[in-house]
Amino acid sequence: MKKMILAAAVVAAGAFCANAEDYNRGAITYDHTSLGLNKNMKDAFDVDGLSTNGIGLNYVHGFGISKSLPMFIETGLNLNFNFGSENVGKKYTVGDYWLQDKMVMQNINMQIPVNFVYKFTLTDDITLSPYIGLNFKLNLVNKYKEKVDTNISDSDLEDMGYDKKDLEGEWINTFSDTNENMGSKDWTWNRFQMGWQIGVGVNYKPFYLGLQYGTDFIPAYKHEFKEENYKETYKVSTGTFRLTLGYNF
Repeated sequence: MKKMILAAAVVAAGAFCANAEDYNRGAITYDHTSLGLNKNMKDAFDVDGLSTNGIGLNYVHGFGISKSLPMFIETGLNLNFNFGSENVGKKYTVGDYWLQDKMVMQNINMQIPVNFVYKFTLTDDITLSPYIGLNFKLNLVNKYKEKVDTNISDSDLEDMGYDKKDLEGEWINTFSDTNENMGSKDWTWNRFQMGWQIGVGVNYKPFYLGLQYGTDFIPAYKHEFKEENYKETYKVSTGTFRLTLGYNF
């Protein structure tokens, strides 16, 4: 009887698990990244928070790590392009005219994820793949500018002695300590970040749909300013929600 129960358990486990064969996947992603600003950063930028939306191009390879269980290590390369804007302060109104300061951000980054994946077979065509892992991010471009939105027409601006380009602002590179950018090494952001993520993917034949959330161990920016009788920390952390559409091959 014990042998029959053990055999039944092995058969059931085999029916619920996928084969641990290596695989590749190409994918496109939608990313929503929230930049969490601590109180000092919120006061410095006069915003409650910042966020970007973007797309990514991903390649993943899954390595089978067990002959008997559907366990995998996934790694690959992600290239992501993110854009966003937030209002700064309150809208200024004069008669029928209004002006609103706005912060515009752009980020391009490259990521190498390393995930542990376990695949469950639901049907002959559908598998479920929950995973957890680490993420290594290199920020290639990160810049922002402060511009002014307004309903004042170009002709009225010219009458006031302004040009539309005067309201567009200049891009500031957050990795540069030059005067026209961050102005000091104390204010430059981190090019390299490390974080973690957790997610789940559904495979239907060769097609893949995934949901993921992750945040950082190494923040986008952190610095503690110290002087006599003064100590303040400024910090920007990131959290990203990701939707993935892919093709396995």
